[in-house]
Amino acid sequence: MKRSYEPPHVLVTVVFLALLAAVASGAEVSTAAEGGTNSVYTFIADRLALYHNQSNEVIQSFSLKGVYQGQYWVVNAKQGDASGWENRRFYLGAGAEFLHQLDAQVMVKLGGTFDPVYDGLHTAFLKWTPNQSVSLSLGRLDYFSFAGPEQGASSTRISTFEHGLLVNQLGPTEIVGALLQGKQGRFSGNVGVVSGSTTENFTDFAGGFGLLAGASYDLPLFYEKGSLNLDYVYNNGNAANNALKPYNQVISLWHQGQVGPFRAGLQLIGGHGLGGRPAVFGVTAQAVWMFAEGLLRKGDAFQAVLRYQFALSNGDNGLNLQQRYEQEVVPGGTGDHYEAIYGGLNYLIYGNRLKLMNGIEYSIMRNSANAVEIFNGWTFITGVRLYF
Repeated sequence: MKRSYEPPHVLVTVVFLALLAAVASGAEVSTAAEGGTNSVYTFIADRLALYHNQSNEVIQSFSLKGVYQGQYWVVNAKQGDASGWENRRFYLGAGAEFLHQLDAQVMVKLGGTFDPVYDGLHTAFLKWTPNQSVSLSLGRLDYFSFAGPEQGASSTRISTFEHGLLVNQLGPTEIVGALLQGKQGRFSGNVGVVSGSTTENFTDFAGGFGLLAGASYDLPLFYEKGSLNLDYVYNNGNAANNALKPYNQVISLWHQGQVGPFRAGLQLIGGHGLGGRPAVFGVTAQAVWMFAEGLLRKGDAFQAVLRYQFALSNGDNGLNLQQRYEQEVVPGGTGDHYEAIYGGLNYLIYGNRLKLMNGIEYSIMRNSANAVEIFNGWTFITGVRLYF
């Protein structure tokens, strides 16, 4: 099975403009993780920040926002080969700060080939931050922007092309609801209630509900800094639920630490299935090393990534092959034992705001019931990621 997406000429033009925007945004930070400084890019960034005035008591800022991620992929497995180009994510929107406590953001999805041009709403929320210790968000949210080992801006900061198999299988993505976040000393946490259904534009509240909770404690262990974290998702089991995955309880326990340019994380994750779906459990270990900072320009850096995954299901066919891109060779492939190892090398031109990524992963999916290898092969991906 083979598919191929060719980016149209108009998309290339938009991507070029977005590259300028991302480069511009990189001018506002000074660490290798977020880019260096340059007066030319500061000039461009000033044009994207359409308004900024902290002295105005009503509206303090208004700026354009965007995300583009494009990637070429190749799968070479015993079960077959496939390759293609995908415009993975393409979002445009705007954000504003007003009354010194409120932030609003709207991001819409654009079709990768502009057919359709509008492909739904990505995020649309209002965040109230009365002080630095607490905030309340209402609207359509990105779950991975506040949960999981590489939280912060979801796919814009992740060091690998895709999340691990079980994170994709168990974790929600876009959700509509209310989220309360707080921090006190070394402790931080969040609680939320979400609709069990999402539509192209928001929610119809027809799919029951879900509950979210998370707790974090600053615990460096043998690192310079680090934290121990627990994330929890509850699904009330409504048959019309399409916002949460079909597991009534999902628990993720993980630690991530950093010393100098090196950081490492270990995650345990499991879910109890609904409707007779087998329970699943897995372990993921990941290490990231930043090196050669400032090699080609001030503020750039290279990033090496190594990840190992192990997952099991308590029953036949409880694990699903990765949609990207293992299922391009084995559509709908399932098994009960999965292992994968990923190696990547990324060039952070302006931190995570503009980076070139390369990754290769070897994975095996087995079905113990009939001792069959469902998938055994390599996946290589190369691409560009940017946001502003």
